[in-house]
Amino acid sequence: METVKRNFVKNPTRKNLILFTLLWFVGIFLLTLSITDIFSESFFQKKHIMIYFLMIGSTIATAKIQINYWKNKNLNSHSNVE
Repeated sequence: METVKRNFVKNPTRKNLILFTLLWFVGIFLLTLSITDIFSESFFQKKHIMIYFLMIGSTIATAKIQINYWKNKNLNSHSNVE
């Protein structure tokens, strides 16, 4: 028998999708609040470049989870029809 390890990036469940999307949204919102000092300063400042990279990286990771979820869902629905 083969043991299958569950990988939440390659095979996310609906629960994983919702959890990571909500965490991403809250994280981006809090980082934006901290950068702009609750929207009293400009968002684009050179001193916050590392935070921008953090935001871009988390967006890419969340997008990858979203894409894999929808791709796996479509593959499973097509394989059940045949």
